[in-house]
Amino acid sequence: MKAISVRQATKMMSLWPALVNTLAVLATVAVVSTGGTRWAPAAFLVPLVIILWRQRRTVLRVPRGVGGLGRYITARFILIAAAGAQIFAASQFQALEIAAFACAMTALAVEPMVRSANGVAAPYASNFPGPPARNRAAFPYGWIFTLNLVGLLALVLTDLAATPLLAVAGAVSIVSIVLALLAFVDIAQRIRARRRFQANLPQLLEEVGPVFYLYWHAPPRSAFQVTMWLPYLERLGVPFVLVVRTIPNFRQLASATDHPVLLRRSIPDLDALIVPSARGVFYVNNAMRNNHMVRYSGLTHIQLLHGESDKASSANPVTRMYDRDFVAGQAAIDRFEKFGVSMHPDIFRIVGRPQVEEVYGERGLIGQLENPSVLYAPTWLGYQAETNYSSLAAGPTIIQGLLDRSCRVVFRPHPYSSRDPELREACRKIRGMLEADAATTGREHLFGALAEKEMSVFDCFNVSDALISDVSAVVGDFLHSGKPLAMVSPRTGAEEFVEEFPMANAAYVLVAEGNTVHNLDQVLDELIGRDSKREERLSWATYYLGDIPRENYADRFVQVAREELGLEPV
Repeated sequence: MKAISVRQATKMMSLWPALVNTLAVLATVAVVSTGGTRWAPAAFLVPLVIILWRQRRTVLRVPRGVGGLGRYITARFILIAAAGAQIFAASQFQALEIAAFACAMTALAVEPMVRSANGVAAPYASNFPGPPARNRAAFPYGWIFTLNLVGLLALVLTDLAATPLLAVAGAVSIVSIVLALLAFVDIAQRIRARRRFQANLPQLLEEVGPVFYLYWHAPPRSAFQVTMWLPYLERLGVPFVLVVRTIPNFRQLASATDHPVLLRRSIPDLDALIVPSARGVFYVNNAMRNNHMVRYSGLTHIQLLHGESDKASSANPVTRMYDRDFVAGQAAIDRFEKFGVSMHPDIFRIVGRPQVEEVYGERGLIGQLENPSVLYAPTWLGYQAETNYSSLAAGPTIIQGLLDRSCRVVFRPHPYSSRDPELREACRKIRGMLEADAATTGREHLFGALAEKEMSVFDCFNVSDALISDVSAVVGDFLHSGKPLAMVSPRTGAEEFVEEFPMANAAYVLVAEGNTVHNLDQVLDELIGRDSKREERLSWATYYLGDIPRENYADRFVQVAREELGLEPV
């Protein structure tokens, strides 16, 4: 099965409004052409039921915000007009019919206005001194959408003898209009609060006194890129502010930290960040919008990334635009040369991976452990075909091999795995296998929400005795544990794989082709048995994670970061 691109998915989603609009028109034409009223509600119900099904989550759990405002609005106008025409033909429009029809049309017409106005009342900041920011609506505006659907349903079901339903349609529409008026008042207050904040921002930044910014732009559900660094940036012991460029990114960080978060949507908005206290900016990815901030040459720009691996993305030529590139070990520096990316040697600072201080060492030689725990942490497809290193297609085969050897399995796929239907199906199958095995054997496998959300990746490391993964930053971090690991080669043989990805020298290499793993038995015998690469693996850990004492390992990052920001050592 081929993965559906974002563009294809967008096109598929845009087909639904066109389909519903067509059905609404066809239903109207059919009813008018037949001149009947008995089956008119059934004809109008078809597009309305589709709208309800497509927006079922919005209707059943009204979100705090605009909800479904403006969705399928053309079809709903057609259905209201058609229902009004039916009522007119049947009753010549008495006062109740006129009032109900007018209220329904007015309530629907207000929807897009509320939605547009809400877009102007964007969030702006959190956790700054002063009055709490007005970043969210005072109540769920989505109730307007739900009420309008109820009113439309009442109109569609109305015939000459169903005046109580007309009363329902009118009453519900009036409530919807009142809510819309309240929404406009709330929006005006939010806009006024944001403008007041903008006017006071220079004074507020001077009061906070940020020594550096953490600048972030990323796809949804990527907050882990930032949160993994926050504890170590806090250890620098100076004030800082998180800067984001989009509303979804703002929502993610505002709910994830107590540090000040600032939304700057346009390039000129960034000018306000240049205050006397600011000395530098940290970045955790190579997002395109990073160049909007890098242009401020008076600050020191430091790339951290959110993980390192032997993937080409870890040797991105874009890194040249930063003043410093903080890397874990010598392997990261050599990687640029391997991929033909010339870099000035002064850009690099070896700081280790401070996050791995939370990674525990082995609890004993794996061959002597009974029922060892093995973490399977596959990566995702990547953005291009050449960066697809995911082994999830062969995941069920790998898991079955572990279950046959009485292993307890910890399953933690990459968070983006759910974006692809093929990977999503493989994850579903693996979870089903683990659930069935747990019920049969009593083994306490860790998977699903527990392993993927409640536990951190390092928690998964610490409850595991070995790792199976792909070309992924997970492997480099796991090296700090000293425990055995295996990497999956999805396209080449073991020798070619090791040559292309030197980190595989520290691992046992599984050769996969589709859902088949050619050397599964031999590798698992080594991984959870003999572990002949133990000593070699420890030397590669130094190469990838730096020659830094395990005790107080994260202090190296703190000291180097303070030095680059011109701060006194601690």
